Amino acid sequence: MNYVVQPGDTLNAIAARFGVPVQELIRVNNIPAPYYIYIGQTIWVPVRQPGPPQPPRDDVDRRIRRLDERMDRAERNIRELDRRVTRLETRVTRLEARPRPRT
Repeated sequence: MNYVVQPGDTLNAIAARFGVPVQELIRVNNIPAPYYIYIGQTIWVPVRQPGPPQPPRDDVDRRIRRLDERMDRAERNIRELDRRVTRLETRVTRLEARPRPRT
């Protein structure tokens, strides 16, 4: 986007306002050292397209904790199921080992 330099503007202030690196402003506008800009000068500001909004960090941390809790629960359930399967396999083995009555 085009931006007209206002009184008090600096390259650093413009870069911060639009969230672009100062070196990028200098590069795309071919501003030579000592990198002076003047009031009324039109400069190109390479504004980035907004991406999807990022969730706040505490929301991410909360989601991670919930996932960890679910993983812990799932692991406990798997261990319990393994114990039950082992017990059932033992019972089946005993039943299969018993002599069958003759009919």
